[in-house]
Amino acid sequence: MIMNIKSLYEPLVSKLIKEGEQSRGSGEFAWKHLLPVLLVLLLTGVMWSRAAAQTQQRVYVTDECNDTVRVIDTATNSVISTITVGRGPYRVAFTPDGARAYVPNYLSDTVSVINTSNNTVVATIPVGHTPFGVAVTPNGTRAYVTNGDSNSVSIIDTANNTVIGSIPVGNTPRGITSTPDGSRLYVANYDSDTISVINTATNAIVATIPSGSFPVAIAITPNGARAYVTNYLSNTVSIINTATNTVIGAVPVGDGPELLTVTADGTRVYVPNIKSGNVSVINTATDSVIATIPMGIYPFGAAVTSNGARAYISVIIAGVVSVIDTATNTVIATIPAGECPFGIAISPAIATAPSVIVRGRVRSSSGRGIFRAALTLTDGAGNTQTVFTNSIGYYQFENVAVGKTYNLTVQAKHYQFAPQSLTINEEVKNLNLTAQ
Repeated sequence: MIMNIKSLYEPLVSKLIKEGEQSRGSGEFAWKHLLPVLLVLLLTGVMWSRAAAQTQQRVYVTDECNDTVRVIDTATNSVISTITVGRGPYRVAFTPDGARAYVPNYLSDTVSVINTSNNTVVATIPVGHTPFGVAVTPNGTRAYVTNGDSNSVSIIDTANNTVIGSIPVGNTPRGITSTPDGSRLYVANYDSDTISVINTATNAIVATIPSGSFPVAIAITPNGARAYVTNYLSNTVSIINTATNTVIGAVPVGDGPELLTVTADGTRVYVPNIKSGNVSVINTATDSVIATIPMGIYPFGAAVTSNGARAYISVIIAGVVSVIDTATNTVIATIPAGECPFGIAISPAIATAPSVIVRGRVRSSSGRGIFRAALTLTDGAGNTQTVFTNSIGYYQFENVAVGKTYNLTVQAKHYQFAPQSLTINEEVKNLNLTAQ
């Protein structure tokens, strides 16, 4: 947006420069006429950028060896946070609004729940033995977790993060995914060579579909018409017609296909092949491999951005996440991601609220600025931001989302302040607070 504003003012700036060069005292001319225009340009750009809503996505990748989840900023392809979770984190799934991430920890028989706004664990949920996969329903009310050694699927109520039921399935369930309408779940039973289909209205199995040898993961096209299943020992991807729950084909891929993903437009499937060290790209119109991308030792998980421009692949032995340009199907970046990056997922593309600055001064009853007073701004979801006053009592909060109501508290030695409720709809320049 700053570039657009610059383009708007560029003809005027060029004209002023030319006139200044032709006039006497060009230095004085520049200070008198050009500088104010440039300041207006700069300030307008800064204010506009603060007020503009942004759309952002983050990559969450589990590090099985270090019991952590790393968060990657897709804009910079750099790690911006590392979160400690349970032992043996395996996969990741998000609520539809992107506010929470659910991580099964297969060595501690728990699921960690991450608040994605501040990347902290807000709940740890005991489930069955050896949880591998997780799927959150499109309405966000339930999370379903496969328990590999319990041969079951735990049902989590996301409102209070408690297990409210369990569904028996085949032997050693691993992958699980929901249809786009949330009506059914598909579960890959590794040691049964089957796919269990669960009706989410009744939480009962409505079909059992034979698959290839050792099915491990499932991805469903955005229109819900097809399910793609990786068969680890068959080196194939099975194609299921979800209307009839029958296998209608199988695509040969590399050796040991693992955690596949379908692009948002449904035209491509990216399949990491752990034993052959590459990624197979399937064209869903022809159900054939159209590209094979070298990836290094043990590529494991795959995720694609919502615009389809980039695919992110976790590579275990290299300890990196590789970034693929999907237009050319070439690796364009590698990101260090811990010792053993396993499961990987990309948060939904959520438009964040416009943000502004809130600033002012904290004073004593006599009007003197108070040094090192702590101000905490808390939103309705419990997210906090804390700042401290400078030597003469001034403070400033940055990136405060508009359209929300906040609770503001002040703590200062020897002084008392009443908490305040603030609804922020625009920049606040002089929010001055006086001790009682």
